[in-house]
Amino acid sequence: MAATQVTGWTGYQPEPWRPWIQEEWIAPAGRYCSFPLGVRVVSQDIRVRVLARHPGGAARLEEFAGPLTVDFVNVDTGASVRRDAGGSGVAEYRPDGSYARYTIVGPAGFGFRAGDGLPKGYYILDGLHVISFDADGIRRLAVGIGNRENVCDPLTP
Repeated sequence: MAATQVTGWTGYQPEPWRPWIQEEWIAPAGRYCSFPLGVRVVSQDIRVRVLARHPGGAARLEEFAGPLTVDFVNVDTGASVRRDAGGSGVAEYRPDGSYARYTIVGPAGFGFRAGDGLPKGYYILDGLHVISFDADGIRRLAVGIGNRENVCDPLTP
């Protein structure tokens, strides 16, 4: 059998890794949980790189990886739970910069709001999960292989 020569392929050329910082945040009551949900970063060493760009230069695919440990906090009561959220993922963006899809090999955290494709909550997704984003911003779980923990549950009084 003769070998086939492939021409025109320039190869896979991801950009160099650079540091990425997970900021601490507080979501208002009702967005994910019935109470204000806070995230406190315990430790992190996250990195990101662009895998592909749109013709206009905006990032099309970004890869995230690295350890991340966070405390999820019920801001009303002060109760907290510590979780490993240091999986990896690839974010796919539309040309306007909005999310099209996010692929997670967990554990990693992701929030779903009322009207999204999962019950409202902030989840630690462990395994392979793909979240798709409709043009109107609705989030849907397109692939869900593995465990899902809604961190609102252990923090609800």
